[in-house]
Amino acid sequence: MKKWKLGFIALVSIVLVLAACSNTDDNAKTNNKQNETKQQETMKPSKNKQFKLKNRVDFLGLIVTFEKATYLQNDKGVKDSVLKVDMNVENNSATPRGFTTINMEISDKDGKKLTIYPGENLGEKIEPGKTIHGSGYFAVNGKGPYTISYKDQDSDVQASWKVEVK
Repeated sequence: MKKWKLGFIALVSIVLVLAACSNTDDNAKTNNKQNETKQQETMKPSKNKQFKLKNRVDFLGLIVTFEKATYLQNDKGVKDSVLKVDMNVENNSATPRGFTTINMEISDKDGKKLTIYPGENLGEKIEPGKTIHGSGYFAVNGKGPYTISYKDQDSDVQASWKVEVK
């Protein structure tokens, strides 16, 4: 009888431990989904707020997300002399919208403005419901962190991002 009770207790303990572990995994998955949702939240531009990479900012239906910033070498082989900013721009409005890196202004930590570097800078008309992906290239003349300011050409709404190159 004692062996039977010990076996039963061991079996119940194993089931409880397995149930507790699977519940923890479910909670971790739920927390990860909530974090992803927070990252995917769309925010309104504000003069008093500075956004970060991966923040989705809504310019009256034009959602701008700066994904990544990296250094490149220029055409003369000078290392870390070009700042490349990868971005996604989606049009959630009912009409075609334009987006161009010409409307971006980037300055270094000392406030010096970077000039647009010749390359395949993103700029095109985006149809409703469509998303474009591309990059902007800027000649580096100082050190980061950098401040990106963007003014929407259709609404004159502005926002800025603080960007560090890693």
